[in-house]
Amino acid sequence: MAYLPRDERRAAIIEATIRVMRTAGFEGVSARSVAAAVEGSPGLIHQHFASVTDLVACAWREYVAESLAEFTAAVNERGEDPLHEFFGNHVDPTQAPELGLWVSAWAQALRSPDFGAVFAETVRELTDALRAASPGLGEIEAERTVLLGIALAGMQRIAPEHYSADHLGALIAS
Repeated sequence: MAYLPRDERRAAIIEATIRVMRTAGFEGVSARSVAAAVEGSPGLIHQHFASVTDLVACAWREYVAESLAEFTAAVNERGEDPLHEFFGNHVDPTQAPELGLWVSAWAQALRSPDFGAVFAETVRELTDALRAASPGLGEIEAERTVLLGIALAGMQRIAPEHYSADHLGALIAS
């Protein structure tokens, strides 16, 4: 791998981690898998991050920040309905990998208390973004909506034959 300044190298490692998370879930993230994705060595990963949990947390925060920026742009710039935009991924089969990443993050949060704190923080950020985009939506309603969205994403993975896009569309609409 070519020389990069420290900050750029760290950013490249985070981007590679997000790619690994998208293709293999959180379960597939290791110093070795990320090193392969960034075309470096596992030692390179450990030079930039105290632990794989730290790396995963940084990558997840970056992924969520990008997702929230996309959500905000869709609502503010394109005038999309916030709830429709939020649940749009649930009824679009091409977005299954993105939903799967939230499910994988939830599972990782259950396995790792350190990551659990980061996951809870990003759920709160998502709730705050949804609430900011929907002024009529109260705090409890926004939190319920976000948690329902994550749960529905999980059920799509657990029982896709029952939780099809059409079925989720009906659940969301009601």
